[in-house]
Amino acid sequence: MVKQIKLTNSEKFSCEYIVNDRLISKSLDSKEHIFSVKELPCKVKINMNPYKVKPIVRIDDIMVNYGLAKITPWDHMLEFELDSNFFDRYFANIVESKIQYLNLEKDEAHKRLGHEDLSELVSKIERNIQ
Repeated sequence: MVKQIKLTNSEKFSCEYIVNDRLISKSLDSKEHIFSVKELPCKVKINMNPYKVKPIVRIDDIMVNYGLAKITPWDHMLEFELDSNFFDRYFANIVESKIQYLNLEKDEAHKRLGHEDLSELVSKIERNIQ
């Protein structure tokens, strides 16, 4: 469950944290901004000044890739959606990205990534133990 968003940048910037089109908070010039997530699902917009800042985004202290987390970076704002399944979707996007990058079939990619169904093997081991 997502509880926190943290933005960091090498230069100071200010933010407006907007959730579901409601201004939640404003923060002054700083290199780091931390926002609490109080409701899920939600649509998050973070307005930034100066424009064209591309901060590192951490969700629950996990640094995320903009593309894989489906964060839209505008010149003046970051825009994305959060829900209770955010990290499940983020992991699925990582796996899908690796499959495309390695140009593999899904089953082969899952084996290489160690993400395969072992239920048949587990059943066989359980039968042998009994």
